[in-house]
Amino acid sequence: MPSYNSAIDIQTETILKVTWKDDQGNIIVSGEKNVKGGAEEAAKIEHAFAEDLRRNFADRFPPPPEPDPMPMDGGIE
Repeated sequence: MPSYNSAIDIQTETILKVTWKDDQGNIIVSGEKNVKGGAEEAAKIEHAFAEDLRRNFADRFPPPPEPDPMPMDGGIE
């Protein structure tokens, strides 16, 4: 299951960095965003930014596992 790491880097401006990785630690997608308002504002938008990256680069993420088909024994009479 892919997961992401984030970091908030404050130098002369606040930069939110998000990196999605697969189970083996390979980078799927990474993004940065300048945030006005400091670390508190960056923390507030972290999850939304991570999900935006996932949606915008959906082709890089593995599809969810297929559910097991329902057994067909019996049925409606």
